[in-house]
Amino acid sequence: MLTRILRPAEYSKLADTEVGALWPHLTAQTRVVVVEDHGQIVGCHVLQAVLHAECLWIHPAHRGKTSVARRLWTAVQHEVRDHFQASGFATAAINEDVARLLRHVDAQPIPGQHYMVRI
Repeated sequence: MLTRILRPAEYSKLADTEVGALWPHLTAQTRVVVVEDHGQIVGCHVLQAVLHAECLWIHPAHRGKTSVARRLWTAVQHEVRDHFQASGFATAAINEDVARLLRHVDAQPIPGQHYMVRI
């Protein structure tokens, strides 16, 4: 068995793994650790930096009005594209109001429970 970092040119080998449809969207900063048995991937783990937005907050007096949310959303999109040069970001909804906003902008839920692993 061989453990190695998969080269980006080989990412298509991940199509039949848990990575599935994600592999075409992996960035240059991605590292894919694989274990191979006679050239076949038998284990993999994707390591990538993910832009993560947190702590969306709108003053109670301005909730339910669109001006603050719209201004935040426009500025966030600009920063994601221009500063981080990313096409999206991960976030979490800790209440139904935030979940409703996320659905409104066509955010897609990420399956599973997410954890922070300390090294």
